[in-house]
Amino acid sequence: MQNNTNRRIILVLSVLMTLFVLLVLYLTYFQIVKADTVANNEYNKRLWVDENKIARGNIYDRDKNVLVETKKDDSGNNYRYFDYADIYGNITGYNSKIYGTAGLEKAYMKELLNINKDTPLSELKNFVDSNNNKGNDLVLTTNSKLQKLAYNLLEGKKGSVVMLNPSTGEVYAMATFPSYNPNNVSSQWQDLLNNETSPLLNRATQGMYTPGSVFKIITGTAILNNPEKVDQYVDDNDGKITFNDYTISNNNDSVFGRTDLRRALEKSSNVYFASQGVKLGDKILLENSSKFMLGKKIPFDLPVAVSVNGYEKTKSNADIATTSFGQGETLVTPLNMAMSIGAIANNGEMMKPYLVSQVINPNGEVIKEVKPEGLSRVGTKENMEKLKDYLRTTAEGYDALSVKTSVMAKSGTAEIKDKTSTNAWFVAAAPVKKPKFAIAVILEDDNSYGAKTAAPIASQMLNAAIDEIGLN
Repeated sequence: MQNNTNRRIILVLSVLMTLFVLLVLYLTYFQIVKADTVANNEYNKRLWVDENKIARGNIYDRDKNVLVETKKDDSGNNYRYFDYADIYGNITGYNSKIYGTAGLEKAYMKELLNINKDTPLSELKNFVDSNNNKGNDLVLTTNSKLQKLAYNLLEGKKGSVVMLNPSTGEVYAMATFPSYNPNNVSSQWQDLLNNETSPLLNRATQGMYTPGSVFKIITGTAILNNPEKVDQYVDDNDGKITFNDYTISNNNDSVFGRTDLRRALEKSSNVYFASQGVKLGDKILLENSSKFMLGKKIPFDLPVAVSVNGYEKTKSNADIATTSFGQGETLVTPLNMAMSIGAIANNGEMMKPYLVSQVINPNGEVIKEVKPEGLSRVGTKENMEKLKDYLRTTAEGYDALSVKTSVMAKSGTAEIKDKTSTNAWFVAAAPVKKPKFAIAVILEDDNSYGAKTAAPIASQMLNAAIDEIGLN
């Protein structure tokens, strides 16, 4: 009897000891591993108390126009005012005491509140109490006239426009439509959540789309990088080609005859890219598309969805062929495609994109300044010069494209909804020799052609950028 009692006591003590150790490990995990996440969480009420004692810094565009500022209500409490409302909603995000934060308001919470990132959670309140009552300012890379134009050009559609500098990674404009007014998020929250057009979705960085023929610039890079694996010409005598009992056709079954890469881009030949893609094989194509950051996390100031690299899912030649001209399982973000045409324009070097160029403290001192940084090398300068020339002559074939300087471009029309509708794409860069602007336009479920509906938007944006920012 005594032995049974002792065993029970030992068992209970063992269980209690195990629970105690687990509790210690759990608390240690949050204190060490998750401390920074907890401190930055928008639902951390300690930070909300602090925000009535410290005014978040302003957010400016590249020309120092105020985008977001801190004001006081009738009770003397701080609140954020978003001067450009919907136009910048997907970039600035919102700041709601009920529903938390998003966008740059969330990503740069500590900088805007002037809180040292190494300050322990338990000391945040005292840290803020004893320091300056104003946070740091952010200076963005965006041009607000271009941002407003992009937003207005998208009005009435679902889609996104991303324009960046291919040689530095600076984002000049990144518009999404539909958007939302960050000033009204708390009062309109349920309507925003229930809206079937998903206005809270930042389509520029988190919208995932089948690329269609704009993907041919990526396959074209693989073809140039591996000339020994492909044929110089593909004889397109039928306007279609079959793999594994699956037939791939050109648009309207057009026949292009003896076709090289230049002609294949100009005519957007599915047969050419399907044939050459199968010759290259999925391993080479997977490696090539990975250099364009497909299937990889893109470092950025805002969360970016990881594009789906379709070659990770190909099982047959038919899958490889379909993926090679932009259908299949591939899904990309507009930001990723702007970076891709930008990398080709920049002679093969893809730059890390960025929105925040400077962080300035309350004394007006620049405490952080972002410098251009290379992210990936997609091809050799020699091969990219060839591809740029091919895309220059491709651009000459678009009647809806009219730009004040030399331009390289590719349209895309991606089949969606079991081929009952399309996404209209257009990517371009200018000038060709010394690129200053790279742009991606996506019109979601537009049921039209990229060369018809997305190209005019790209034209207006490029011409406006030349006027606003210049070519030097």
